[in-house]
Amino acid sequence: MSKTKLTAEVVQGFVESLLAKGFDEPVSTPLFHQEIWKLCCDKHRFVAIAAPRSFAKSTVVTHAYTLACILFRERSFVVICSDTETQAVMFLGDIKRELETNEDLINLFGLKKDSLGKLKYLKDTESDIIVPFKDGGSFRIVAKGSEQKIRGLKWGSKRPDLIICDDL
Repeated sequence: MSKTKLTAEVVQGFVESLLAKGFDEPVSTPLFHQEIWKLCCDKHRFVAIAAPRSFAKSTVVTHAYTLACILFRERSFVVICSDTETQAVMFLGDIKRELETNEDLINLFGLKKDSLGKLKYLKDTESDIIVPFKDGGSFRIVAKGSEQKIRGLKWGSKRPDLIICDDL
């Protein structure tokens, strides 16, 4: 599969066409969310985003941007870090639900299914998933609490290529 370069516009289109139907009370994309995606897709290695509660930062970055990164194959090994492992696992659980229930997303991005027609996992624990694509590629997402070690984390010879820190 050819890789599409992620831009704020690509992420916005991805969210509006594939994810928004699963949101509580979806609204048109606020300019603030477009600005966040622009920062996330920029060439800068480190990005920090702060805003008051109820601005949907977790949905915009931890859920939508992470999904866009792995499905468009911009990244393949993601760590989601939150204040506790429990919180990080909840974020990963939301991503897993999206991957398992969004048939449009499964079909469009060529995620592999098992013999029962369900999303196939190469690894599936509450804090760590590895999901294959039909073409042989795969991605991994690990959930960690801020009290847990990230240093030295590897998947084969690969180190995480995206670390999302949410509510540390």
